[in-house]
Amino acid sequence: MLSLLPLWTMAQEYDFAKKVGGNTLYFAILTTGGKNGPTVEVTFPNTEENPWKGYSKPRGQVDIPEVVTPDRSKDKNADPEDDDTTVYKVVSIRYNAFQNCDRITRLTLPSTIKKIEEYAFDGCKRIEYLVCQALEPPRLDESSFDKVDINIPVRVPTGTFEKYKEALGWRVFSEIIEY
Repeated sequence: MLSLLPLWTMAQEYDFAKKVGGNTLYFAILTTGGKNGPTVEVTFPNTEENPWKGYSKPRGQVDIPEVVTPDRSKDKNADPEDDDTTVYKVVSIRYNAFQNCDRITRLTLPSTIKKIEEYAFDGCKRIEYLVCQALEPPRLDESSFDKVDINIPVRVPTGTFEKYKEALGWRVFSEIIEY
């Protein structure tokens, strides 16, 4: 049993990858049905110990999509027999998902995001602009945006300023602007 441990720790942390704009994003399936339908979270490639090792980190404009469908024909991590055409709603961003992706300059989060876990954007020091389309502020950990400049403009939907200004993690940003 112990001899399997090194193989287990090298397991992939994602179920499928998808090219979005000029960046490849990685997704882990959370649910395949139920009350919220099929859902995924944005995650990182490789293992927790070595996220992004051997992969190109996202850069420039990163737009997290509201929904995503796996492209199994191009996914090296997929079972070739799997012809999944399920449309998954993107509901969260996993801990460390973009940690130290320091070439991201603009970030858009979709209306479907409910949670952004610990250190998700830690070390993304070049983010200059953030748009969150969610009507309810996604639940953040205080470390979700560690080392991101708190003076960047954060755009939120009209009528949500007070919610974001009072929400844990969001209230640290000094420039929350409704659009």
